[in-house]
Amino acid sequence: MPFTTDGITNVRVGRAALDLSGGRPVAAPGALEVAWDSAQAGRWHQVYASGRLAGVTASAEDRRLAVPAPVDRDGSLGLVFIEVVAVDAADRWTDFADQLDGFAAGAGGRIRLTWQAGAYLDPDLEAFDIFGDGRSGSVDYAAPLNEAPIAARPGGRTPWGYGTGGFGVGAWGASAAEYEWTTGVLEPGTWRLAVVGSDAAGNRLAAGAEVEVQVAPLARPPGNFGVAAYDPGDGATLAWDASPDV
Repeated sequence: MPFTTDGITNVRVGRAALDLSGGRPVAAPGALEVAWDSAQAGRWHQVYASGRLAGVTASAEDRRLAVPAPVDRDGSLGLVFIEVVAVDAADRWTDFADQLDGFAAGAGGRIRLTWQAGAYLDPDLEAFDIFGDGRSGSVDYAAPLNEAPIAARPGGRTPWGYGTGGFGVGAWGASAAEYEWTTGVLEPGTWRLAVVGSDAAGNRLAAGAEVEVQVAPLARPPGNFGVAAYDPGDGATLAWDASPDV
């Protein structure tokens, strides 16, 4: 196999800082510094960031690398998936993105659902379950997506909320209790999800509250970052290619 993740552990990701003193690699704005442990002696390491080959170590001994990070349209750092693999010298610059689980071109993101209990729900409300359509257009209510019921009263206490919206809009008190749940990584496309409340016996208290969400492909990070000019008095002029997906 031309690449492997065997023996690569303890992957750490943090924000990288621009340093022109020569002590550390020059990193793009919003870049990430990735560090890891590896038992792969004599092999180079590649770092993939959200579906794109983001960097390759300069030597087989390196266990740290600064890579550009994908950013949202407003310039903020969004959800980033990092994978580190070991490769032979001949494959240092071979892009294996399409062969890595979760990093192919069809990889999407996650959906975070948030909802309020609502005054319309039965006072016997015990828990919530989440259901999905598998991109079929029709929600399958046979098996919930969550591994365990989402407690309506965690620890026996209602997570009281506050009114939302304008004057006279939104629930108050216990009926405004707020909940949230996040999916796993989903393929790009249209997804329908539903939230259903149930009592202690597992009886559903109301029809599912469905929502339709568009999942976009993960944006690839910017590339070809460099310092175009540097003057100690005026500062540095930076240049890079924007992500082709934003």
